[in-house]
Amino acid sequence: GVNPPKGSGTPSYAAGPTGDDNDGRPDLPITNKTMTTETAAASDAAPPPPSSSVEDAPPAVPVAAAAEVDEKLYSRQLYVMGHEAQKRMMASRAVLIGVSGLGVEVAKNIVLAGISGVTLCDPEPPNSFDLGGNFYLTEGDLNKCDEGDDGESRRKGRADLCRDRLAELNEYVKVDVASDVKSLKDEEGLLNLVEGASVVVVTVPLSTDLLCKLNDRCRASAGKTRFIHALSTGVFGTVFCDFGDSFVVSDKDGENPATSQVENILTSDPAVVKVLEDQGRHGLETGDRVTFSKVKGLDGLLSRDAKSTYEVKVTGPYTFELLGVDASECSEVATQGYITQVKAPVEVSFKSYREALEDPGELM
Repeated sequence: GVNPPKGSGTPSYAAGPTGDDNDGRPDLPITNKTMTTETAAASDAAPPPPSSSVEDAPPAVPVAAAAEVDEKLYSRQLYVMGHEAQKRMMASRAVLIGVSGLGVEVAKNIVLAGISGVTLCDPEPPNSFDLGGNFYLTEGDLNKCDEGDDGESRRKGRADLCRDRLAELNEYVKVDVASDVKSLKDEEGLLNLVEGASVVVVTVPLSTDLLCKLNDRCRASAGKTRFIHALSTGVFGTVFCDFGDSFVVSDKDGENPATSQVENILTSDPAVVKVLEDQGRHGLETGDRVTFSKVKGLDGLLSRDAKSTYEVKVTGPYTFELLGVDASECSEVATQGYITQVKAPVEVSFKSYREALEDPGELM
């Protein structure tokens, strides 16, 4: 069997209100930008095929009923992501391989976040190590058994033991179990889970060869399934993400657009902008685009069209150049004005697991 690392402590899901906007449910996670864009953009994948190897789960709210966002339940993350991202996430489906300490934490978070459904795959029976990491398992679960198709009694796997309690977290999310997979070494069974999934998340150790095959199957799937492999081993952990060759991030940092006030803009080629230092750094990066308003000077060069955007090249925490803007013929420098960053989608290309093994690049 797979011995999972000891993971997070046991959260409290006692009855009673945990916040004015969650109707007595556990606090919804405010996910970081990576998780948000990954899950939302993954929703373009095809729906699950008609013939599924998953075990029947308690019925979730019908899809038609879940088409509208429950603003009370999802109020916190709507503030962060907005309705459109939430709706896309509600149309996505995840496959989670491994319900160890890390796996059950991932499952809890995506169920609370409100995806369409999650298929749990972990037929391994729990052991004593799981009790320190999986907050849904107890000592009484160590010897729970089910009768197999051959009439023999078998110990329940971690996915079966956790499914019902995960399903209770969110009535809009369907939580089921890949009951046809009898072992985490069942290569064909695991590969068959990929089709129709928006994302496949692996949170337990698998062979390198199997991980490569899973990632290859994700890339070859009709919906271009995303692939995540994560492990937590004590004080160390690893995360690998492959979201395909062309993944669009609508907001690369999740922050409000940077704003600054102009101290001066020099009459040079390219024009050089300096912001007021007492208002802090400009917060821009090379390649960002900005707009200007109420600029005084430069013979009106930056005031002719308030909607025009300009690409910047950062030269310091308080200075940057405006690429392609020649202000050398202007009769006077600019002495005031306001700068606003324009958020633009960013396209990111990911390596496959095979490619990353050969060329891992920078490690953090």
